[in-house]
Amino acid sequence: MQGEELDTPKTLSDIWTYHTTHIAGLIGKQYTPGTLQKYKSVFRVLKRFMLLNSQTDDIRLDKIDYRFVRAFDYYLKTDYGVKINTATQMLKKLRTMMKIAIEIGWAKQDPFIAYRAHNEEVFREYLTSEELRELAEKNLSKKRLHVARDLFLFSCYTGLSYADTVKLTKSDIVKGEDGGTWIQTHRMKNNNRVRIPLLAPALELINHYKDYPRLKDDEAILPKLSNQKANAYLKEITKALGWNKYLTYHCARHTFATTVTLTNGVPIETVGQMLGHKSIRSTQIYARVTDTKVSKDMRVLKKKYAGQKLFLADI
Repeated sequence: MQGEELDTPKTLSDIWTYHTTHIAGLIGKQYTPGTLQKYKSVFRVLKRFMLLNSQTDDIRLDKIDYRFVRAFDYYLKTDYGVKINTATQMLKKLRTMMKIAIEIGWAKQDPFIAYRAHNEEVFREYLTSEELRELAEKNLSKKRLHVARDLFLFSCYTGLSYADTVKLTKSDIVKGEDGGTWIQTHRMKNNNRVRIPLLAPALELINHYKDYPRLKDDEAILPKLSNQKANAYLKEITKALGWNKYLTYHCARHTFATTVTLTNGVPIETVGQMLGHKSIRSTQIYARVTDTKVSKDMRVLKKKYAGQKLFLADI
């Protein structure tokens, strides 16, 4: 299709249908259902924007220019009321569509050439070592809460996302060159390959659920819950612990990067590899240098300067 001549100018709805159909056909292989829903959601917002500005819910691709991009960006941050980072992610999907349209010959000019994305730094919640211990040792009142907590803990000790955790099968557990037990899988989000040596708590969780009734006729190694239910149960768990933190399973991934690995001296390059990142910049978003890590790193330096003598004049 690349470079095809067009009899009828293509529209934004044409390219959106073209690419979302492509995504739908690759769910479970290259994309997740969540990715498809995000693209559909952005197009619904785009149609509302176009109706408001031009009384039509579609536009020819050759009519989309920088003014259109800038106006949509403004609409997202004002009338639609999303935060800067959310607006940037929504515009990124429009940008992807325009790039594909150019590649297959449906558009000639890139309206994003002059566009510069802006992101605000966001504090990403994670558990401290003490909170992780408290969560692991908490005796909860219901079995469903124990299952939700255990899945969260498994993410904390492996860095896997919720979707990657619940899709793990016995074939994903392999023996590493060091003789230890490893996870070898591909991320649902981007199909990046990850290999993670399993820590003792993660191994204990796998062994705990090996005879779980719902897994006996399945290759899965851990119970399955819907993401929606899992996050709802986390709210109950947080309340039972008396915490004010807002926990989601994404927080577990941050906990692995910050508390479990970086704080204990694992190099950021190694952490990025286990998280399935292609760029260190992606890992830096997850990583936060904790006071514990700073204290460890400064220990030698503090000893060096402990005996430093100063000449202090009378004041």
